[in-house]
Amino acid sequence: MVVTQSRPNAFPSALKQKHTTGQNLAIEDIGGRAQLETPCPQCDHPVMNFTTVQLRSADEGATVFYTCPNCNYRYSTNN
Repeated sequence: MVVTQSRPNAFPSALKQKHTTGQNLAIEDIGGRAQLETPCPQCDHPVMNFTTVQLRSADEGATVFYTCPNCNYRYSTNN
């Protein structure tokens, strides 16, 4: 009986080399903030900035990042 072994990088795939598992984005790097008339949970400022990002698979909802322009309080929700 002959047993052979190979390393995972022994047969490189062009598709695997192009594939990335994710992006490292800071909330500040994501442009296009919109405003929502809802009070800040921390300081009760009447308006919150928000942006949405698709962090999970396409068949799941986007993640919404909220930032208070007054006290810079931040939180996120998954839709």
